[in-house]
Amino acid sequence: MALSYPVFFAIYSISLVVATFAGLLILVGWKDMFIRKTLLSLKYNLVYIVILAAFPLFVQLQDVVERGMSGPEETSREIVYTNWIFSLSGGAIRILQDRLDYRLLTDFFIIAYAWVFAYLTYFVPILLLVKDDRATLRKFAVAMMINYVVLTPFYFLFPVSVSGSHPESGMTPQLYVSTNWGKMVTSVDPLNNDFPSGHVSLCVTTFLVFAYAGVGYRRFKYFLGGATVAIVFSVLYLGIHWPADVFAGFILAVGATVAANTEKVQMTIDRYVRIISEKLFRRPEGLVTESKKP
Repeated sequence: MALSYPVFFAIYSISLVVATFAGLLILVGWKDMFIRKTLLSLKYNLVYIVILAAFPLFVQLQDVVERGMSGPEETSREIVYTNWIFSLSGGAIRILQDRLDYRLLTDFFIIAYAWVFAYLTYFVPILLLVKDDRATLRKFAVAMMINYVVLTPFYFLFPVSVSGSHPESGMTPQLYVSTNWGKMVTSVDPLNNDFPSGHVSLCVTTFLVFAYAGVGYRRFKYFLGGATVAIVFSVLYLGIHWPADVFAGFILAVGATVAANTEKVQMTIDRYVRIISEKLFRRPEGLVTESKKP
């Protein structure tokens, strides 16, 4: 019996919450999860958390603006850029679908693309807050900021359609013919934000940040490694991204991670974040605490 979309989306959302709590239990442990420590960490890193939440929303807002501005000129640009990307070995990805045409494998890659990626997006900041790992959270946030700063103008000025929509690619848009999954994705994705691949750049960046985060994340690194490989294959196999998109996503991820690990870049951004934080949480002048009263 097929699930209705509202029921499907409710199960999808609940599963993310349950998986987040389960992940914390596995990686942190019940005895080491303290609400007070997490709230203090949230207060200290609130600006970074807001930025991490705001950038994806900004991309969605940009998509709304693009749809409002769509016309013959924008459509023509999208066709030209998509054909150019296709010319860079675009036809090669058809081999993946021809050789691996199994329903179970398709479902696995759909879950990797639409569920695992979303899970990492929400879980990673929460994990770092619970562990109160301020250094890693700072590097992660700075690396993500760099990713979005590069991705956003590309998506606006260089629209490229998904590989499954190109008539010469020979690709079946596997994700979009899967009713509920496809409906959920297309409700927020204009299907022309392809170059570079944000899924690839963001998940590879996450893996690279944690690869240098110390032994405390050893088990999580294994999960991230497997998730990254699955997501990279999924964007190709499902008829979403071109090989050029994936390659550009890798380059962006490496560049963002290197920049985020550069002390000068990291500390420059953090200095402005601390200024904003101090203004947000500065005690109003003239307020006297009970302990300071005569």
